[in-house]
Amino acid sequence: MQKNTWGAVIVAAGSGTRFGSGVPKQFLKLRGRTLIDWSIDAFSAIEEIGEIIVVTPLDSNLWEPIWDPPASVKTVPGGLRRQDSVLAGLLALKSSSRVLVHDAARPLICGSLIRRVMKGTENSGAAVPVIPVRDTVKNITSSSFVRGTVSRETLGMSQTPQGFTLDVLLHVLKKADDVTDECEAMELAGHCVLAVNGDTGNMKLTDPQDLTMLEFMTGGIMESRTGIGLDFHPFEKGIPFVVGGCSIEAESGLSGHSDGDAVLHALADALLSASRLGDIGSLFPPEDDRWKGADSAILLEKVCSLVRAEHWEIRQIDATVISNFPKIALIREKMMGRIAGITDTEPERIWVKGTTTNTLGDIGRGKGLGCMVMVKIERSTDADGTMNR
Repeated sequence: MQKNTWGAVIVAAGSGTRFGSGVPKQFLKLRGRTLIDWSIDAFSAIEEIGEIIVVTPLDSNLWEPIWDPPASVKTVPGGLRRQDSVLAGLLALKSSSRVLVHDAARPLICGSLIRRVMKGTENSGAAVPVIPVRDTVKNITSSSFVRGTVSRETLGMSQTPQGFTLDVLLHVLKKADDVTDECEAMELAGHCVLAVNGDTGNMKLTDPQDLTMLEFMTGGIMESRTGIGLDFHPFEKGIPFVVGGCSIEAESGLSGHSDGDAVLHALADALLSASRLGDIGSLFPPEDDRWKGADSAILLEKVCSLVRAEHWEIRQIDATVISNFPKIALIREKMMGRIAGITDTEPERIWVKGTTTNTLGDIGRGKGLGCMVMVKIERSTDADGTMNR
């Protein structure tokens, strides 16, 4: 992604009358900060976002006495409908070609979700985060009787931020009738919108009791774990050489049941060790032909899904490649970028370095390659150890 090609529009234009607090809910305090400030902080941490627009209530008396905008953001008054407010925010952008539209009532937006939406938008032109419908869905009549059960296999609940190519969204919203969100406007205009994985912790403040839940979610402690993975593979002539998810031009590759990528194998084992979810050998046994010649990136993606299903977030990846070849300094950036993409982790949380055995052993004689990886993962828990998210 190019730097500073993205803008963020945070919609905070509601009057809050339905919430009943006397203050628009987006300006209520959560752990000493307004909800809108939580969202601003999350988007400000993303390097590619060059401008942030906050769409405020049309009546400035509703927010100016209680909120002082940061100098890094621009405020614009909203409109009567949601799409009017979003359109006002979009028109205030000056240097962006793509935009993220976010509800200020979702204060716990995290950087990994923002980047998933950005990546989906880069690939497809528009993206919306969705979470699965976990409860059975019933169709209810006007007299409160159950008419039937709705299949939830193809259902998902949408969240924000939603990502779009700016000029396309502008064109669509200018012609749109009443819609519930920007994704619906794009759908009705015949545009495809990619669904990416949402975040169950990215909840929306709708009712007063939701504020209690948000306070609980932000009042816990961070549980932190580390894990170490270690893997070795011999060189074999005539097969592709894949290391750290990258293909390298060479006469020999790494022999193994899959593609032999010792770096990704060690990383997968480190994550499984830290999360206490087994090991790569038990999940992808060598006697199982499904994994014969498998792309190790696919195996690592499956491991990351298991880890995140337990609400762990990857905070640090440190890999040491042990071999005479290749020279890691020459491919470090490429490897880190590839690992970041596979694990959906910010590149700045990843480091890759190389070392040798100083001629000791078969690796020192150029017969193979090894890798050791250390990872750190975190999740939020209550004081008694109960998982928050």
